[in-house]
Amino acid sequence: MNLNQAHMLEILSRTHSLSEAAIELGTSQPRLTQQLKAVERELGADLFLRSPKGLSLSEAGMTFLPYARQIIATFQQAQDALSTLREGRTNRLRLGASFTVSHRLVHEYLLLFHQRYPDVLVTVTRAVPRELVKGLEEGRFDICFGLELPESSLFIREEIFTTDLVGLSSASMKAASKTSIERFCRQPLVLAPRTCDTRILLDDALRRARIKPRIMLEADDVTTLLAFVRAGVANTILPRTLVTTSKTLTTCNLMDFAVEVRGTLLYPRNRTAEGRRYIEMVQELVHASTKDTDTQG
Repeated sequence: MNLNQAHMLEILSRTHSLSEAAIELGTSQPRLTQQLKAVERELGADLFLRSPKGLSLSEAGMTFLPYARQIIATFQQAQDALSTLREGRTNRLRLGASFTVSHRLVHEYLLLFHQRYPDVLVTVTRAVPRELVKGLEEGRFDICFGLELPESSLFIREEIFTTDLVGLSSASMKAASKTSIERFCRQPLVLAPRTCDTRILLDDALRRARIKPRIMLEADDVTTLLAFVRAGVANTILPRTLVTTSKTLTTCNLMDFAVEVRGTLLYPRNRTAEGRRYIEMVQELVHASTKDTDTQG
């Protein structure tokens, strides 16, 4: 498998069409068909299923594609490293974050990281967990930080903390600090989108409890959700890690509703120097936090 073949597979998976991929690659459709067949013979598996509607990834193709993306990403990272060396550019850290952690934890961690390593240029991109994994596969991120990030055979997945889901309300909604999940969900709710893994956990738990929530808004931005709550038009349910002391918000512990959410780091086995520093810093902070909690207990 060479770089050109990896590019070919990535483009075919995106276009689902030999003719469109051929145009993008600047070749003919018959030649591209031959190249695809040669790769499949070499690997001993059909990577795509053919139908009148076009191409779709086979099970073997879905398994192999992330590795093809890694080939492309590794080459791009090598080019970037040489460019950095030639141009003397600032070192960088590219962080992907799920929106459920970027509101608070990412900010706190990044501030400390900047204080320790002021010469590192940091970029932060928010996305749903599946897009974060894809970004790692394509080499767009050095590290991903989120809640309930998916497993991937290509990357190290490190659980760094656990939290639970709590209700947030305003004084005008008159929600009790301890209430049942059924009573809490009688009020209108604003929630994370269904593509968010914490929302998937919430929906599964509500389904098991046979509770149908009154959802009035879905948004992939915590600030937007909390704005609706502060305005007194709806409640929300979020990970406890996002809860901060506020006179305008009431934290509602939901009785008989235990949903554990895991905060995780996802990163390649071959980490950049900046990525390694960030991981070590997070591990240090989590260890210190756990030690303080044990001491208080």
